[in-house]
Amino acid sequence: MLGITTISYVQNQNPSANLKEGSKTYGSGIDIGQCRINIFTVGYKLDLLNSQPNVYSNIKWKGKDATSNCLSGEKFDLFLSIGTDSVPRYIYAGSSTDVVAGNGNYEWGNHPFSGTVAWDKLITKNFGTANNLHFYTTEEAQAIWNAGFTVKTIKVVTENGRVFILK
Repeated sequence: MLGITTISYVQNQNPSANLKEGSKTYGSGIDIGQCRINIFTVGYKLDLLNSQPNVYSNIKWKGKDATSNCLSGEKFDLFLSIGTDSVPRYIYAGSSTDVVAGNGNYEWGNHPFSGTVAWDKLITKNFGTANNLHFYTTEEAQAIWNAGFTVKTIKVVTENGRVFILK
């Protein structure tokens, strides 16, 4: 689905117990910088590899003009909302510098963001600019992960601070 290669797991580890995969879409038109987008979808996959969290994300979008590549020069960050309303929690799922967007014809990008994330850089208490994030400690993040969670929404934060919520 996301254009990601198959992941090999450590022997005796049950990958399905830790796997979270899905996508969320914003379909009523948004502007990211100078790019007018009619529909925007973020796909994600979260799992463990050698007891380390892995975050994968990819995007597909349809611009006002089907052959438009206007998104390639715009900056934005992706956050997976996993908390409750009273206790916000977010997994940082990459930025426009990590994901190479497709050309606006609603196909997955050709270089998805993927990689192992340190536990103390996995779950943040807020979303916004990368230099202003407040992360849970390793122990707290592991406890949150092990307790189980669902991805409720995805927040797209643009360079100028606009937030779009994908459901």
